[in-house]
Amino acid sequence: MSAEAAGAAGGTQNGEVRSVRAWDGPTRLFKWSLVLLVLNAWLTYLQGDAGMPWHILNGYGILILLVFRLIWGFVGSSTSRFSHWVVWPWTALSHGAGLLRGRSRKFLGHNPLGSWMIIALLAIAASQGIAGLFTVDNNGLVGGPFANLDFGDPTPVQRAFSRWHHLGFYVLMGFAVVHVLVNLWYQFAKYDPLITGMVTGRKPALDYADEPEMRPASATWLRAGLCFLAAAAIVFGSVRLFGGKLPF
Repeated sequence: MSAEAAGAAGGTQNGEVRSVRAWDGPTRLFKWSLVLLVLNAWLTYLQGDAGMPWHILNGYGILILLVFRLIWGFVGSSTSRFSHWVVWPWTALSHGAGLLRGRSRKFLGHNPLGSWMIIALLAIAASQGIAGLFTVDNNGLVGGPFANLDFGDPTPVQRAFSRWHHLGFYVLMGFAVVHVLVNLWYQFAKYDPLITGMVTGRKPALDYADEPEMRPASATWLRAGLCFLAAAAIVFGSVRLFGGKLPF
């Protein structure tokens, strides 16, 4: 086999496996930053009233990251764009059936089933962040920026948001555990390095079903920085526009 053919098949050249770009830096930074902020949200919650100011700031960080990811899903690199990995539910079901029959194909980005897991995780995290904007603690002294708005009958509204803000965290953790276990299964049982790819940004060169290699966005980091600033402006601007209290 020629060197070119070996590389195209993901083979070795001089003992090294040829790899291709799979995920851009901003997408990977978003993912791991979100993981850390969700973990920190739980830790600051455990500190009670003393941790609430940090918990609220942490919530703003999560919302900014999620809005950033929404924008980046339209203007980021190829594998980060929603058009690349958001599929119809029946496409995901078909992929799942192929998995059960042992006939599924490898994907450079999210596979059809994985895409719906990502959608679920992002949606639940977003609902948590939004609910936190309206949540008040048990003693009514500390709350989100919209906790004191007059809803006509604010107590039931606040209680509903607060219940979901607390319950939804466990729902999010349940989905996260499934997500981690599936990624570990792909990494070590199917030899599809999903975790490695999200850490290094690269995967082995194979015959992927979606595209052979990520097409990076032009001026990737500058573009990502502008998207992040826009996300921060949207989050803080929306709170201010609708009468919420900013943390500064």
